[in-house]
Amino acid sequence: MQYLFIAQLLIMIVGPLVKMVLRILGFGFVTYFGFNLIIGQAQSYVFARMGEAGPIIQQILGLAKFDVVINIFFAAIATRFILAGIDKATDRKRNQVWRKPGGTSIDA
Repeated sequence: MQYLFIAQLLIMIVGPLVKMVLRILGFGFVTYFGFNLIIGQAQSYVFARMGEAGPIIQQILGLAKFDVVINIFFAAIATRFILAGIDKATDRKRNQVWRKPGGTSIDA
């Protein structure tokens, strides 16, 4: 009889915890793959438009390493979204670096 009580107690405690973890993992999974899909579509669109340019323009873009620039740009966007998500998840705001002259700041 005592084992039944312990089993019911574990189900009452572990059940909601497992549901919460699965819900969080599901939301993260959908967000991650949705974000990757959007960034991938945007990159393929830009690269397709680069391919439609004339041969001279393609050579100039190749010399300028424009494909590397596009990859860096989309990586920066992804990093910014990740950092914003981490800040929102921890419920933390960034400290303001610049202060208006006067008040507590030192006037130059």
